[in-house]
Amino acid sequence: MYRFYLKQNEQQILLPVAPSELVTRVEGESQKVELVNIGEGSILKDIGLRRISFTVLLPAVQYSFVQTEGGFQPPIFFLNQFRQYKISKKPVSLIVFRKLADGTELFSGNMDISFEEYTVLEKGGEQGDFWVEIQAKEYRKITSTTYKMEQKDGQMVVEEFGAKRDGKEIPNTYTVKQGDSLWKIAQTMLNDGNRFREIAEKNNIVNPNKIQVGQILRLG
Repeated sequence: MYRFYLKQNEQQILLPVAPSELVTRVEGESQKVELVNIGEGSILKDIGLRRISFTVLLPAVQYSFVQTEGGFQPPIFFLNQFRQYKISKKPVSLIVFRKLADGTELFSGNMDISFEEYTVLEKGGEQGDFWVEIQAKEYRKITSTTYKMEQKDGQMVVEEFGAKRDGKEIPNTYTVKQGDSLWKIAQTMLNDGNRFREIAEKNNIVNPNKIQVGQILRLG
């Protein structure tokens, strides 16, 4: 079972029907150059921003397969929300929970994205249902670094101020509670669910989906 959430400014919505397909495109940026006596070559650069695409069904009635939290919402509710994401010019968190039929929780993920574009499709004979094709791109916050000049041992030295860190201190250990997963622990304690692999490596956990209540995990 998959559950797709979109969250912005502490307001989250659950998509009524989990998309049947989630496509993540990772592009490697490179620069073409012309080399004398050799010909065309390329310079490999850092990995580019991930591009996300999926199609979501917005049903007009509450079919048996519709997922809800807080009551059924009609398509116009979600269409207005998508429009607001574009107008706000702010990132949106895409949160995906994955669980097998037997209840085993697979790795979950969250990513800040920007709504690049979306297409609304109505199909004849589907009783007011809407299909929305969403194109998004990974969002990375741009931060600036401040430097200062200081004299040390008779020489001028340039030192970095750096960005202010979150005042929340990360404890050295965490005790697993009922309902926990590595992703949930990483999201709560490290403020980034995708760091669950880091916790797994520090604690020699081969299968990140298997942790025990009462287990003490090293975080620091």
